[in-house]
Amino acid sequence: MSPRGDDTIDLYEIPSGASVTSGRQATEPDYNPIHDPHAPLQDKHGTSRNLHAHRHHSAESSHHDHVIHAGDERAAVDPTHRSHISSHLPEDIAKERERLDLFVDLIWVGIIGNLSDVFSSLAFRAENPDSALGMLVFILVFLPSWRIWDAMREFLNNYYMDDMVQRAFTFWILVLSVFYGNQLAYLTEDIDAVKTWCISVYLVILGSFLAIEWTYSIWIVWLRKLVFFQWLIRMPSVALWVVATNLKGSRAIGPIVGAIVWEYLCPALLDSTLTEKLTPMEYRKALDVHHFQSRLSNFFIIILGEGVLQLVKGGPLGRGLHDTVGVMSWVLLIYYEFSFLYFNRDGSQKFIPAVTHRGFKTLAWVFWHIPLFASILTFTAGVMFILRSQSAGETSSTSSEAGEGGQISEEELPRYVHRAVWTCASSVSAVMFSLTIIALMDKSLDEPGTLKIDNRYIRLSMRIVFMVATLCIPLAHVSSQLFLGMVAMMLFVVGVWEWNVSLDRGGALIEPKGLSLMLSRELKT
Repeated sequence: MSPRGDDTIDLYEIPSGASVTSGRQATEPDYNPIHDPHAPLQDKHGTSRNLHAHRHHSAESSHHDHVIHAGDERAAVDPTHRSHISSHLPEDIAKERERLDLFVDLIWVGIIGNLSDVFSSLAFRAENPDSALGMLVFILVFLPSWRIWDAMREFLNNYYMDDMVQRAFTFWILVLSVFYGNQLAYLTEDIDAVKTWCISVYLVILGSFLAIEWTYSIWIVWLRKLVFFQWLIRMPSVALWVVATNLKGSRAIGPIVGAIVWEYLCPALLDSTLTEKLTPMEYRKALDVHHFQSRLSNFFIIILGEGVLQLVKGGPLGRGLHDTVGVMSWVLLIYYEFSFLYFNRDGSQKFIPAVTHRGFKTLAWVFWHIPLFASILTFTAGVMFILRSQSAGETSSTSSEAGEGGQISEEELPRYVHRAVWTCASSVSAVMFSLTIIALMDKSLDEPGTLKIDNRYIRLSMRIVFMVATLCIPLAHVSSQLFLGMVAMMLFVVGVWEWNVSLDRGGALIEPKGLSLMLSRELKT
């Protein structure tokens, strides 16, 4: 094993369990746990947890440190051939947690659909459509909703043990989440009244997570200081949320923005050196890197799935074969290429994921997923308006539905469609920008001469051209069908380019990615 900070380490894929901490904390800012598999990892709150002895049964402490190879997203070792009804082995616990994660995601499919409707009902309503207002309300709703999902993800990462207390608590959170998602469906009908319900449920959910940690701290002594500090640091946002419930109209925007900003600053504050000084302790929580990365990837698929679901649900293409089927094909290609670009990252065959770094880099990696997810949802809203307007035209309808059941006249419809085109253009560009930033945060370990193009900035350069071109197309006032077709084909070219340049040097375009690397690894073994 090479010493900490040496990037020329031998690559390995052996999981390492958490050990009892020696009290020594890593101080190097760029320290990577891959270089020392027995060193403490850090979660988004900047706390490390190496618990094996003297810990409560609910604290999850195992983790894996790997250099990840392309085509092996989780870099998991081969499972052993065992069959257990109940097991406390780390790999069996991970499987049980994955099944629970899947159930949680089913609920969030519906919540995400309502989030997309919040934007479309304001941006494309028949009377006084306002894209700026729709985007503002959408962002103010999306950010707290994301916090609920992330809090659930963090709880399962830190404490999952599948006992009756956790099962009851998880069900309680899911009930509140379903109720919260239902309220979002009525937000644009009466913002002031529904806003109060949404904020109240949101505070109950976050308070429940803090309460369960208080309960665990009764047995986990070292957790008490950290939980108490979390309560103190989150109190300002709670006060701002309460103030927002008592204000009407636009006056509530200020407290809501302040509460959201403070809540998103809390992870950085909890990750600071000040927190370490105020909460000195031998044991700290650790991040299960692969669970964290897997959950973010799953949420990305849920967001894309919402867009694909809308292409089928309710039959928006209309009866028979006509132009809307072609539009659907372009849109589906866009979603398909988004999925490829996200998981292809920067094209590196060997890399260290950004999430394995401690501190700011992990927080930044998580942060850039937020505009990525939000932009895909606004793109979906714009696309669905275009499809429904075209479907109405194909059936010789004299008006098109918009917003929450309002009617748009034929004279006004072109203006609404052009608004939807601009929504799609800006959203697609924001998605591509976020994908690029996320990809560049990984650290490539490919040796020179491994890939067709070693410089990853050149490999990703086509994305810049794509973003600029996409934002310029609506200026030509092209039809919505032509716009989506051009965007889909440009995105296809970007995908083919990145696939080709990230192949092994000498590899053919039609061969599987990483084939030469796989063969070389097999020969070594």
